Amino acid sequence: MNKPVQSQFAFIIAGGGMAGLSLAYYLSKSSLGDVPILIIDQFPKNKNDKTWCYWSDCTEEFDKIAEKSWDSLWFHSQSNQSKLLNINPFQYRKINSGDWYEEVNKALSTKPNIQFIEAKIHSFFYRGVDVGVSTDQGDFYASQKVFDSISPFKCDYENSKHIKQHFLGWTIESHFPVFKQESADLFDFRVAFDVECEFMYVLPTSPKKALFEYTFFSGKIRDKNYYRDKLKAYLLAYYGFGEDDYDLLEEEYGVIPMRPMEEQTQNLHAKLIKIGTSGGFVKSTTGYSFLRTQRILKELVLNLETKNHKAFVLKEFRFKKWLDNVFLQVLIDQKIAGSKVFEALFFKNSPQKMLRFLDEKTSLREDLSLMLTVPTYPFLSAAIKLFFKGNKLP
Repeated sequence: MNKPVQSQFAFIIAGGGMAGLSLAYYLSKSSLGDVPILIIDQFPKNKNDKTWCYWSDCTEEFDKIAEKSWDSLWFHSQSNQSKLLNINPFQYRKINSGDWYEEVNKALSTKPNIQFIEAKIHSFFYRGVDVGVSTDQGDFYASQKVFDSISPFKCDYENSKHIKQHFLGWTIESHFPVFKQESADLFDFRVAFDVECEFMYVLPTSPKKALFEYTFFSGKIRDKNYYRDKLKAYLLAYYGFGEDDYDLLEEEYGVIPMRPMEEQTQNLHAKLIKIGTSGGFVKSTTGYSFLRTQRILKELVLNLETKNHKAFVLKEFRFKKWLDNVFLQVLIDQKIAGSKVFEALFFKNSPQKMLRFLDEKTSLREDLSLMLTVPTYPFLSAAIKLFFKGNKLP
């Protein structure tokens, strides 16, 4: 590469999505807030293209821009049993990505040391003590620390043994007020008819407006029209809506890998560090990433401030990682319907305990007590299978 380096930066952030912009945001608020930072992304982030949800029992950084929050959630079982889960002191919140991009970009716009380049990244390479980043514009930039949120996560999207969360959601506005805003539907397994884990997810944000997402935790991805047909059937069956009774405002489609990182050895000594989905920030058993990403990156920035270069990017909880792998193996084996697993967990444990468990905040004793509430045979079978495979998923 003969072209001279365009500029030297303290940090380069490859990818300006949620993880990249979050890192820039927390850096801007830290003692490192005035060092030169470059963000490279092919497209500007200014559209409402995603929905992010999270739960918390304390005040979080972006609570103020949440479109809606709930302190109770419905769980509907495959056998048509319904349970209203009072999650206090937790709240479940919904953030629209467009609002979040606007908030973060506004904060970063006041920092002249943070530059944005619209370009497609071609490659990363080492150049002496620096990491170089080349783009489709023929330029390359260098830094002693590059954060990569664009490299693909190791997941075979065609492999039915690689569990993914795949979904298609509609935000609709009905022609008459029908939605009850007090509670959201976290899981509606009444739509499930097979052993695959499939459910409807409903977030009402006004009497006339709601998000409906048809979701799978499984390996087989469907054609988009399959999810659309399921959404139409659900709206007709449970709300009496024909296609003339509502307006489709937005459609969102996604495929999220539900696999833990095989290696969690990244520490801040590294010059090229993966973040976001690339870095395994997505919780492997739920697909949730927003709040987890905020917490990981806040701590990462604190470690950069204090020059704690031995700190790992992700904390490894070996037992909890093993539990995640067992759960994913159960979904792969399909010896029991996924809906039955969630039904056992949510009907036999308090919602607060479940939410803390999913946040990896439960004690070993609580983890073991939760495991006693799941169907024994499929989990024991999955655990034995993982033991003989060295705790590795297919």
